[in-house]
Amino acid sequence: MTNFLKKSLLGVAASTAIMASGSAHAVLTNWFLDTDGVGGNAAVQVNQYVDLNGQALVQNTFTGGGNFNFNEVGFFNSFAADSVTPLLPSLTSTFVGTGSGNIGGNLSFLTGTLNIMSGATNIASFDLLSGSANLTAGTVLPNGAVSLIFKATSMANGYFFNSAMTDLASLVGGGDLLFGFATTNAIPVNTGNQASAGLQAQYVSEFGALSQTNVDQQALLQLSNNGQFQLQVPEPASLALLGLGLVGLASVRRRNKA
Repeated sequence: MTNFLKKSLLGVAASTAIMASGSAHAVLTNWFLDTDGVGGNAAVQVNQYVDLNGQALVQNTFTGGGNFNFNEVGFFNSFAADSVTPLLPSLTSTFVGTGSGNIGGNLSFLTGTLNIMSGATNIASFDLLSGSANLTAGTVLPNGAVSLIFKATSMANGYFFNSAMTDLASLVGGGDLLFGFATTNAIPVNTGNQASAGLQAQYVSEFGALSQTNVDQQALLQLSNNGQFQLQVPEPASLALLGLGLVGLASVRRRNKA
């Protein structure tokens, strides 16, 4: 269930680190994003995060005892960095994920991919490492933020740079792994109406036919999302694990090597 943090929560994860393969990873600050690639508009400095907003469609399959499995698709826009600096051109991103949960308890993502696009060009892809949320009592709706942790699997040259203008694409696939993460806050929308045609088409493309197309916020959820996407890179192993600060998570450790 994808959802993107309200403005009041943005920046909570500014002191994030992840322990992976024996190295600490800290949030990348004061990096640069060139949304149309080298040679177009000037790169924009990103202090901490890139804003995301959009909608997601989630289909739940109930398996008994209050348990359910879910498939999710989402489409998001990024118009600004740090909520104030315009991105020209803006970016779009798509999310596809699966997971399981328990009514009124919590949910966990099992799989997920995030693709970031500049126009028709895929400029970065990420695989989900971890994702979770607490659910409102008696419902399948998130109670606050959903936290998602990703690892970059591909990144195009000429779009993402650190503060020294070193292309971050050079970190992907090598010994230094580049991570990204998003935190999201979901608001139910379209209840009692047909799900968005665009989200329906995206879902069918990824998972096949929907069991229903009317949004009841139980078997079929449509969620409006606001939040952020951040990057983090390895730091020396001597750095302390600072703690995620993402709602409901005190720390994150990778259980399986990529």
